[in-house]
Amino acid sequence: MELRQLESFVVVAEELHFGRAAARLQVSGPPLSQQIRRLEREVGATLFDRHTRAVALTPAGAAFLPRARRALAAADEAVEAAREAAAGGTGSVRLGFAGPSSNAWLYRTARRFRAHRPQARLVLVTGRFSGELAEDLRTDRVDAALIRTPVDDDGLVVHEIDRHRLVAALPEEHPLAGRDTIDLAELAHDPFVTYPARRMAVMRTSVDAACLHAGFLPRVEQEAPETHTLLSLVGAGVGVGLALDATAELRTPGVVLVPLTDPPEVPLALAWKAGAVNPVLAGLLEAAGVGGAVVRGVGSV
Repeated sequence: MELRQLESFVVVAEELHFGRAAARLQVSGPPLSQQIRRLEREVGATLFDRHTRAVALTPAGAAFLPRARRALAAADEAVEAAREAAAGGTGSVRLGFAGPSSNAWLYRTARRFRAHRPQARLVLVTGRFSGELAEDLRTDRVDAALIRTPVDDDGLVVHEIDRHRLVAALPEEHPLAGRDTIDLAELAHDPFVTYPARRMAVMRTSVDAACLHAGFLPRVEQEAPETHTLLSLVGAGVGVGLALDATAELRTPGVVLVPLTDPPEVPLALAWKAGAVNPVLAGLLEAAGVGGAVVRGVGSV
């Protein structure tokens, strides 16, 4: 049974006249009659009573009509759903991110994405370091990721969207906690709470590089797996630390964030796999306002 047969049946049922139905369908009368007879053979019942001057639905035809209409409507809905999915209007996109410093960007972008793609889903994946998120992109565990650069960008498109400055995170009783700014070198003899020294941990690399530029290597008292824990340990007096200025919104008890006189900057980038085919990703990039030159070859750590 073909959709064309169902459409012909519905039009004849609405017109109750083969001539008018043929005109609506833009076919001649005999082929339309043959099509209806083939449909009746497939159904196994007569659908129309045919008289010289009138056509009427049989009880079988009357029972068949609403279901034929639903079948045609379902076919139209299937086509529309496929087109909507192909255009990225439905489906989902997985966005990986690490740390609270991207919260403001996530809030703005998620609202815009929701407004323009209300039937699509933005799935947030958190809890990994930037280098690991880059690997997640290459292995299709996420569709896009907010990452700190530099990372190995092989096979990725990397677009810088923001930069955040490193600030000193000090216990509130620290002698320098009341200063407007401090030189990073002034913390050379303090114990540090910092991020893990593990493969693909861009923030730890950035912290170590900033300290080396200031003339010392931080004496690590304890490592913290993420920013909330790092600030909590600083507040508990375990040591000092370096965090991003965007973490000021966390307002961790016992912690004072003091700007550095020559603050290093850590870029934040939106990355996705080169040649990605998920159509919902285009909606995320649109919501993110990604445009202009794409940053490539940002190096590796």
